[in-house]
Amino acid sequence: MSEALEVKKDNQSLISELNSHKNIYANHSYQLLELSHGYAKTSINSQKSETVDQENIVYDGSIFSAANFCAMAAVNEEHTFLISANIDFLNQINTEDEEVIFEARAKSNLSGKKQIEVQGKVNDITVFIGDFVAMKLDNQSLLKSTK
Repeated sequence: MSEALEVKKDNQSLISELNSHKNIYANHSYQLLELSHGYAKTSINSQKSETVDQENIVYDGSIFSAANFCAMAAVNEEHTFLISANIDFLNQINTEDEEVIFEARAKSNLSGKKQIEVQGKVNDITVFIGDFVAMKLDNQSLLKSTK
């Protein structure tokens, strides 16, 4: 993935620009490193993540969640939800790895869906790649009764 589109800012000013998924950010060990139109760079502290077992392998669901957060930050629009993902875990991540850096690039297609490419790295080694699709939905659930 290429360089960020915008000069790096301090974390508090980046958080103030975040329009989506603020509660997710507040409740996880994510850091928002860069944010610009269609681009986000985030990290997750693997030492504070859920582990699978006593060997300190980070739970893959935690990595997926961190990648999804990065994807939604790149879109950065309210009421945007993940509708599909095609992902690959290329290596296990251990708590000794300290952090995983994610970069996401989003673009819109003709139907209004957002296509987001996400890459996760540990020490410049790619450990996660994913193609996400998100869509802006109103806050009406199909599961609610229409009475």
